[in-house]
Amino acid sequence: MNRFKDKVIMLTGAAACNPKKQMGFAGETVWRYFREGGSAAIITDVQDILGEESIIELSKSGYNSFYSHLDVTKEEEWEEVISVGLRKFGKIDYLVNIAGILDPKPISEIDTEDWQNVINVSLRGVFLGTKIVSKFMGKNGGGSIVNISSMGALNGSGTYGSAYGASRSALLHFTKSTALHYADKGIRANAILPGWTRTPFTEYLYNDKVQRDYRSNKVPLGRWGRPSDIASAILFMLSDDASYITGSSLLVDGGVMAGELSRPTNPLSDTD
Repeated sequence: MNRFKDKVIMLTGAAACNPKKQMGFAGETVWRYFREGGSAAIITDVQDILGEESIIELSKSGYNSFYSHLDVTKEEEWEEVISVGLRKFGKIDYLVNIAGILDPKPISEIDTEDWQNVINVSLRGVFLGTKIVSKFMGKNGGGSIVNISSMGALNGSGTYGSAYGASRSALLHFTKSTALHYADKGIRANAILPGWTRTPFTEYLYNDKVQRDYRSNKVPLGRWGRPSDIASAILFMLSDDASYITGSSLLVDGGVMAGELSRPTNPLSDTD
């Protein structure tokens, strides 16, 4: 399959692409993108050692990529990374905005600085990347942007994640606005809303058996998501398979947001 032949992808928050270590859905996306004919990848993050290790592994497989430090909240860093990417590869066809941070405190305990930090990374960063990259996508006939939101964007949280959820909810509106604004440039924009997925980002929850089982029991499909589940959705939305889809939000949550799940402890038998 060559869905991504001659295409160049850029990803934020994507340092964990080393298959010798635990990969999240960013890593799964990058490796599958290359296996499906992708030409080049611009991988960015603030975890520089992990990012450089990932580039070494990709290079061993003959894949053309480079890593750059990128604080997504800083416009000048976006400009620099994109400038280098364009010099190396000549274009950027796809942008996947993954970078985000989670606030571990409820509203009554989170301070203003922590709140703003979450909003800056999870929302401002997407705005900056979209605005800058779209200028070059438009000149090259279009492209595709995928923003990683969360199923948490659709529900409130009384315990933790209020800033994260607010930023991810706002991201859905921003995605729709992006789709409308850039449609005449041939640029599509869509959002992916992962459910509970085992990644380096959520490993602390998965390793807590109580937390892991609690969440698993709320998933109609009965398990946590895998990085490959999210990568499949990302790659679909990037590809021409989704050429008539823009401004959409795709839940990849095992059915959690479909409604309340009832698992009877004593299901009725055929004779009852």
